[in-house]
Amino acid sequence: MSRSSLPGSTPNRDRHDDVSTERRGGKWFRQPVLWLGALILAASVLGCIATIVLAWRHADVPVATTGPTGMRR
Repeated sequence: MSRSSLPGSTPNRDRHDDVSTERRGGKWFRQPVLWLGALILAASVLGCIATIVLAWRHADVPVATTGPTGMRR
């Protein structure tokens, strides 16, 4: 059964059904580029968190700034 358009309107020949969209892989979760982007984003956030935690656990020893050893000329 064919679909007809209203009288006086231009038929839309680019119209696709949901079934054809699924066959072409039009769903967002079927796009590998989006998964790769999400993976890179998650790895970056985890890397930042790990760097902050390591810096917090292994603080530098304060440098002595008083006395004859500090900033000699």
